[in-house]
Amino acid sequence: MRAYLQGKLFSYRKVLKYSGDHDTDFDSIDGFTDEKTILEDGIDKITGAEDIQGIVTKGVTDDTEQSKIDMANILVQFAHLGRPKAKNAGKESLVKAISFEVYQIVKATKADALSICRNILETLKDAIFTNIKPADKTAMQEAIDNYDAVQADVAVLISKKKVEGTMAYYELFKKCDLAVDNMFDYVYGTYNLSKPNLVKGFKDARALEIEGVRHTGLVFTCLESVLKKGETPFVEGVLCKIVEKSKEGLSDIDGIGSIIKFYPGTYHVEFSKVGYITKHMIISFKRGEIVQLEILMERGE
Repeated sequence: MRAYLQGKLFSYRKVLKYSGDHDTDFDSIDGFTDEKTILEDGIDKITGAEDIQGIVTKGVTDDTEQSKIDMANILVQFAHLGRPKAKNAGKESLVKAISFEVYQIVKATKADALSICRNILETLKDAIFTNIKPADKTAMQEAIDNYDAVQADVAVLISKKKVEGTMAYYELFKKCDLAVDNMFDYVYGTYNLSKPNLVKGFKDARALEIEGVRHTGLVFTCLESVLKKGETPFVEGVLCKIVEKSKEGLSDIDGIGSIIKFYPGTYHVEFSKVGYITKHMIISFKRGEIVQLEILMERGE
């Protein structure tokens, strides 16, 4: 999903939260709850389309994908065991040949994933890797063969579904935009004179929906770096902090969070959550542009 669309989706959720926090005032307005229902339905459908477009999505990690994860895990495990031998011997070409992480293999197409894993196995057959036993190599070969025998390529299926999801996106966003506009009109028309702060709060909640694309900002999606069967790929509760600006944002249940409206420049950005390794990045922000990032969160010890 494009950054400004992620910004819109985030804003829709802010509008719903604000509406829920003030339901006593808003739900009594004739027509308001009808528009809110349309918005809620639109968000659900957008989220469904977003899941279709994900690199690794809910419902896609089935038995087929599990064989890919199993292959990636075992090959990377033995690659890590072999790397010290190659590094201590000064064999940089061997180190490079086996320096892959699980998420790189899982995200690859079937052909590329098999190619990476076969190259790792072939490299680990070098005599220098004395700690890799024949049984280990047999186990790696079996994992490769198991995945190779799978008929469907999940990465290709997801790529196909991306197109299907994109076709549905824009009509859904148009309906949500209209619903938010109508909700604001109802609130403004009812409370602008009697409760102006209530109107201002609603306006602030929808600010990203109507203005986010014109502001400097950051929209981020936090994902698990290693996905296990049955787990959601999204990491909720990751705190994103622009250190120099003391600005913060928190990832939601879909792993999405944002920080907007700050001066352009180059900043130290930190992503942290208890139980995960803190990520540090230096990011340059241009005026009027929203940077979109996908953050792979690694679990700590």
